[in-house]
Formats: sequence, C-alpha cells, structure tokens
Amino acid sequence: RVTGMKLWKRIGWLALGITPVTAVFIWQTLVSTVGIMVYAVYIRLQTGDTLEGDGAYEQMLADFTSGQSYNILMFVVYIGYLIIFGLWYWLMYVRREKTGAGKQVLKPHRIVGIIGCGIAIQIAISMLLTVLLPLFPTVQDNYMQIMSTLGNESIFMVICVCILAPIGEELIFRGLTFRIFRNALPWQAAWIIQAIAFGVYHLNLVQGIYATVLGLILGYTAYRYGSVIPGILLHMAINSSSYLISYLLPAELENQVWMQLVLGGIGILAGIGFSVLYLKGVNPKNSIKEANS
Repeated sequence: RVTGMKLWKRIGWLALGITPVTAVFIWQTLVSTVGIMVYAVYIRLQTGDTLEGDGAYEQMLADFTSGQSYNILMFVVYIGYLIIFGLWYWLMYVRREKTGAGKQVLKPHRIVGIIGCGIAIQIAISMLLTVLLPLFPTVQDNYMQIMSTLGNESIFMVICVCILAPIGEELIFRGLTFRIFRNALPWQAAWIIQAIAFGVYHLNLVQGIYATVLGLILGYTAYRYGSVIPGILLHMAINSSSYLISYLLPAELENQVWMQLVLGGIGILAGIGFSVLYLKGVNPKNSIKEANS
C-alpha cells in the first residue's frame, strides 16, 4: 500500500518516476544532435559550404527544420519512443499482468465515445486558441511557427502526429510515469504530476497549457480503464482531428469571434458528453493495481 510505505522505498519509486521523462529528453537531444550533424555534412558535400559565414549556421538550422529532413528526424524520434518505452512498459508491467483490461474499450458505444470526444476536444481547442491567441501577438507568432512545422502534411509527419506520437506519449506518460508514481503517491497526486510533466514535455507555453489539460483527461482515462489502450485511441482521435478541422469547419468562421466562442463551448459540452459515453460502466476498481498494493 502507498500508506505506511517505508521512506526509502517511496523515494525509490519517486526517483524511478522521473526517469521516463528524463529519458525522453536525452533521446530527443541525442537524435537531434546526430541528425543536425548528418545534415550539415550533407550540405557541405552538396554545396561545399563550411557554414562558417555570418548567419550560415542559423540558416542551415532554419532550412533543416522547415524541410523533409526534420520530418524524417521526428519519425526516428517517435520510432525510438515505441522501441524504448514500449519495451520498458512491457518488461515492467504487461508481461507480468496480462489483465486484458484494455478489452473493455472494445464496445461500439465506447469507440464512438472516444472518437467523438477526440474530435470535440480538438474543435474546442482550435476555437478557443483562435479567439485567445490574437490577444497575445508574440505568443501567437511563436506558437504558429511551431505548429507550421508540426502541421505540415508530409507523410512522415502525418504518421508521427496521428499514430506514433499518441502511442509513444501514452506509453511514456500514462503507461510509465503515471503508474510508477502511483506506487509512491495517491493516484490523484500521480495523475496531476503526469499531466504537468506532459505539458512541460511540449516546451512551449501554449501547447504546455492545453497539453496539461489533455494530460488530465488522458490520465483519468488510463486510471478508469487500467490500460493505455483507450488513451492511445483518444489521443489518436485528438491529433488526427487537427488535420481534419479545416475541412470540418467553414472558412468564414475566421472573422466571426462570436461563432468561434459558440463552437468552442459546444466542443467542450460535446467532449463531456462523449467522455461520459466511453467512461460509463468502467469502474476504477477494475484498473490495474499498483505493484505494491
């Protein structure tokens, strides 16, 4: 049990709980460093440019982040997530438990609830950001620059955003971080910590704020089901909807703030309704128990 746990054991679980997020940043740094070095060598072989002139290195980085090379880099990063954290999660939990808790999601009304909730959340986020970001021009410029890279429709980036990122990030934050912290803390505290970690992981203010909120939703989903599978599906629905949003909503909304607010409110209410649909009948007592319970 968490209560009555010896101090040294609690500290050990807390220390282990931060290792998945630490490993994420180490992996990202390693792959990014190698990728930029390879790209710099490629540019030098192609053009003979030594990148020693004023602004040459900065221009190389700008070309790298805006081109196909960056998309391939992100693909490698997320494939690494699946290998590293998928194996970690399997060794630590799945191979020992085999509870089949994820099968609870395999009911039509729950699948509909997850997909509907994902689309509703994306609509709510998009509408609220459309209204709020113009109030903060500097923040908006930085955010739009980041999203222009992540939102491009390269096949590598689409696969990353819609498939690889949801699987990898759920394994890291809900599969490992949340569950490890639950061994040392009440589930509510672990739930909040993993959501904050998920926000910090995005490394920019706007994404950090709404990723923290999403982390709470995804974390509670994992808690109720005792499985990362429903969260992966919900995460996929949210991310995939970001590519569909421009087709789902009419272009004239861009200049109609009141309609954006209305749709944002509808998205929130619809998200709540769909979440009830996919959570109904799923009891937390069926969730996977902590290793020390």
